[in-house]
Amino acid sequence: MHSIYVLYNIVPLAFLILLVYIFIDVLLDYFRKVEKSAKKRVILYSSIFYVISLVQIKLGGFTLPQNPADHSRSFISTNDWFGIFDMMYFNISIWSYSALFYNVILFVPFGIFLLLLFNLKSNKKAVFIVIVSCVVIAAARLVLGWSGFTIRNFGNTDIIYLLFNVLGGILGIILVNYAVNYIHSYKLNNQKLLNKI
Repeated sequence: MHSIYVLYNIVPLAFLILLVYIFIDVLLDYFRKVEKSAKKRVILYSSIFYVISLVQIKLGGFTLPQNPADHSRSFISTNDWFGIFDMMYFNISIWSYSALFYNVILFVPFGIFLLLLFNLKSNKKAVFIVIVSCVVIAAARLVLGWSGFTIRNFGNTDIIYLLFNVLGGILGIILVNYAVNYIHSYKLNNQKLLNKI
């Protein structure tokens, strides 16, 4: 007997939950004595959406069998508005430059959000968190693939992708540090010009 495994995308439901959370947070902010700054709020909400999207991209959605007694698999994907990332991930050749570039770019926002949200002073600590996070995501893919909840299993290329994911996170940290130093030197130069006047 042939069973159908449906691939469920987590992004639409998680995005709706995020919208409800945003609404409640903004509503409660009306009654709070101390208001959150708009900049911190935008960074927090965008980072949550990024993490939701990252989980979807790296895991590819969750599969649930329609007939659990059957071990043969045939997948159909739910039609959703966020499926472009899944298509990109599946259609990129595993050894192409675009796949490597994609895996670097995928984790650049992770390094950026890490420094912006947690205000880490130590770059070593930030790099350590990036490495641990990438390993945890790879381990989750391995366990979920082995258990049958995702359609991708862990392979040799995933180790290379893991290294490029770490590289992307480190690149995000470098970009934030460069931007902070540039802004600081710009303000310092402006202050010196104002003092001369």
